[in-house]
Formats: sequence, C-alpha cells, structure tokens
Amino acid sequence: MKQAQFGSVPVPASLIEHLDLVFGLRSQLRRDLVIDAPLWSMSRPTAYRLVKRVMDRAGIVGAQATGKGLRHGFGVALVTANPPVLLHVISQLMGHSDSKTTEIYLQVLSEELHSLVMNAWV
Repeated sequence: MKQAQFGSVPVPASLIEHLDLVFGLRSQLRRDLVIDAPLWSMSRPTAYRLVKRVMDRAGIVGAQATGKGLRHGFGVALVTANPPVLLHVISQLMGHSDSKTTEIYLQVLSEELHSLVMNAWV
C-alpha cells in the first residue's frame, strides 16, 4: 500500500484567518493552530473534488478550472512575485524532484510575459 504524501506550502496568517472563517480550522485543531500541522486530513482525490466544487460555484471554467490550471497559476504567481521565488524553491513547493517538470508549469501566457518584463524594469 502506498504511503500518504503531504505537501507543505508556507502561507500568510491572513489566509489562515480566512480559511478558519470558512472551514472552522481552529475548532478542528483544538482551538490552537500549530505551525506545520496539516490543515486537513483528506486524500488527494477528495481534496481535488472539493476544489472542483468550489471552482464550479465560483464560475471558474476552462483551462484554469483544472488541476494543471491551478498548478500553473501557483507557479506563475511565484515566478512573477516581487522578488521572484527561485526555481529550486518553486520545484520544492510543487513537489517536483526535477526542475524540468516545474518549468512546464511556468510557461507564461502573453499577458503574464508582459507583466514579467515590465516588472524587470522597476
């Protein structure tokens, strides 16, 4: 039987506050949010179904309403951050052992490319 794998991504405290409002995280974690503790104990397919339901309710459609679309958005947000997150860090956050896999998700669209280049001038 395959061992469960958990990923960890640092997030700002404000996101935890928003997630607590929606999902009641503090009550699930005995009123005390512990750093590095998993927020949910659900399988990957269950989490994906939950995310798909949320995207449907939000009216998100098309390529961005897929797992790959979410990973692309996450990767591009990190690479276009100011300052950009380093490729090896993005690879680690996305759970890739090879940065070539990460690069697939970092292929930017024309408007993202424009933003990247314009931010380089600042």
